[in-house]
Amino acid sequence: MTEENTPAEKTEQPKSSGTAKTAVAVIAAAALAGTAGFLVANSTGGDDAGTTTGGGTTAGEAASTVAEVDIPGENRGFDDVHTDEPLVSTDWLAERLDEGDLYEQGIVLLDVSEELASSELTPYSEAHIPQAQYVNWTTEFTQPNTREFIDQDQFTELAQSLGINDDTTVVIYGDNNNWFAAYAAWVFNLYGVEDVKLLDGGLHKWEAYDGRELTEEKPDVEQGSFEAKPQNHDIRAFQPEVLEVAEANAAADGENVGEYNLVDIRFQEEFDGEVGADPDLFEGEGAAIWGHIPGAINVPWGEIVDSETGEFLSEDEIREVYEDAGVDFDKDIIAYCRIGERASHTWYALSQILGEDVKVYDGSWSEWGNTVGVPVANNTGERGGIWGE
Repeated sequence: MTEENTPAEKTEQPKSSGTAKTAVAVIAAAALAGTAGFLVANSTGGDDAGTTTGGGTTAGEAASTVAEVDIPGENRGFDDVHTDEPLVSTDWLAERLDEGDLYEQGIVLLDVSEELASSELTPYSEAHIPQAQYVNWTTEFTQPNTREFIDQDQFTELAQSLGINDDTTVVIYGDNNNWFAAYAAWVFNLYGVEDVKLLDGGLHKWEAYDGRELTEEKPDVEQGSFEAKPQNHDIRAFQPEVLEVAEANAAADGENVGEYNLVDIRFQEEFDGEVGADPDLFEGEGAAIWGHIPGAINVPWGEIVDSETGEFLSEDEIREVYEDAGVDFDKDIIAYCRIGERASHTWYALSQILGEDVKVYDGSWSEWGNTVGVPVANNTGERGGIWGE
């Protein structure tokens, strides 16, 4: 299960009886230069700074969190990330399908859907957009038991199995207004696939709004030749980097004074710390502490899509939404949510549509809200989460 954007579908976690089991994660750290390694992070910035929880700030000695990880990558910048044509319309895709074999046209079409019954859309196994292949985000993008992506060689194997070559145009769509399709687009960019586009409006626009045809037939594709690059750490934020921004903001009473804009795209009640993820609905995504990263700006993802079609708003409208919320476009941006997929949707809007320099903090609140000692802001005036009782 994953994130929804409707408060009615969220419920508070049950009160602690003293026997509740809480997973407390250490920082999953990576060196900021683009290669990962051993790191000791001070989580409150020293004696003059504190953790903003509940209604106030309390001074205390800095807590240290230690982790040792190995996440290879490099800093490649944004030259092979930004694109002039990030979206294709359902009309565009229908025209290409009318022309015949997508693969012969240099196009690979991928369905990356969550397939919740609540979407009321047809799951891939029953029917799908013609010539689409299915990619399961839970099993094909990540390594087991690590909360980390498949490595460079494994991504090469996956991409080649999908028929992707260096000059392939990869078009991705999904349900839930392309949440996981955007997550896939970000992962593909992370490993250097240069021509990645989203089908604007996704499966909802194609099936429910346009009423276009679906098929049960699965395509056969030739083995591709694409070779993945190391992860581009210029579009991925790790917790120590976010922590540095958060500490600066916490020391400034929650003002956004850090090097980056932090954009939290969860719905407002979750951002404020009024509610957390219901562990019965969102297994494995709950957090011990509720609230947001100090200095973060709340822009729920749904504010940048058309409520009827699921398509992105225009470039000018998207920029206005973020400017009105207080995003300073003179700074680069780090987007987060709870597990990373809605943040990827925001990354796609800000990075691909607007052309801004944006990172996804894919650890997001499931990592931050379970980490000992990091600063947390809560707008309710109370402590939230199992440690706040």
